Amino acid sequence: MSRRFDSKAQCVCTVRGSINHDEYFHVNHIVRPGETLSSYGHESRVGGKGANQAVAIARAGGKAQFYGAIGQDGLWIRDRMSAFGIDVSGIIVAEEPTGRALIQVEKSGENSIILYPGANFSELHEERFKNIGDRWFPESSHILVQNEIPLRSTYYALENAKGATVIMNPSPLPSPSEIRNFPWHLVDWLIVNEEEARELYESVAESAASNTPMSIRQLVFHLSAERAFERTNIVCTLGADGVLAFVPAFHRPQTEHEAPSFMHLPAAKLLGEVRDTTGAGDCFTGYFVKGLMDFGPHAVVGTDIKEHDVARILKTCVQAAGMCVEKRGTIDSIPTKAEVEERMFSVANN
Repeated sequence: MSRRFDSKAQCVCTVRGSINHDEYFHVNHIVRPGETLSSYGHESRVGGKGANQAVAIARAGGKAQFYGAIGQDGLWIRDRMSAFGIDVSGIIVAEEPTGRALIQVEKSGENSIILYPGANFSELHEERFKNIGDRWFPESSHILVQNEIPLRSTYYALENAKGATVIMNPSPLPSPSEIRNFPWHLVDWLIVNEEEARELYESVAESAASNTPMSIRQLVFHLSAERAFERTNIVCTLGADGVLAFVPAFHRPQTEHEAPSFMHLPAAKLLGEVRDTTGAGDCFTGYFVKGLMDFGPHAVVGTDIKEHDVARILKTCVQAAGMCVEKRGTIDSIPTKAEVEERMFSVANN
């Protein structure tokens, strides 16, 4: 049974996504075919885009509840997630082993990754109420999904999260046919990088323009003009070039002669060198969701959330992501709200 979130309650984001056991092997070079190589360092960490983004929401000061699946071998991962202040009651222990990523990391920072989905492909959450004909999804004000679990599970979340603000970071991207059939109209905020935006557009565009070289602004505008995305707010991360946003309530041209407008924020200035970009996108996404949550349940873009509010949220996100790349690791490098605020204050006053 789907319930509309109480407008007087604190915002809660449900993250329905992947959770992994990430194993890092530190090596002099990536192993070659037929070669046996000794690692000079090994680490076990929590991973998976869903788990990473849930941690980022919590580190940003938001309330997150995570729904995913692990195996008996991953009970320590659930404990670690709980230690971050995340509601882990939605983590089911499946018969399959926990999803795993085997990551080789060279001294230069280059890496090679093997993924095994494991319990992430379990659909136990959706199966729970199947036999009694009930439609179930946890009560929440915001829903965050990615694409490291079965699309059926993502569909279920989107179709049963009535009244919630839906944010999607579709990484890795579905196939072109899956993209064309995806219910994008149920997504309020789409967070993608430039390559993902291009692949989305090429998959849904029917005109010859899909094969025409375009600037990133042209690309995002054309994507937003497609029927599937005409009501969706698009945030496109650009790495060292910052972030570009197209929000129809603010940026859609009112006449055919009017040029579209955009919101562009530069990347944050770093105090140190770039050590590890892994997890920066998940850090950005988690902080963005927390920024939306600050406006309460059912906040309407253009009415409750103004253009300068979106700009402020994005500024915080790029600062958090910038701080993330200054440290090694994924969730271990995500800064806290207090650390981000301190850095932003320092930058503004120097």
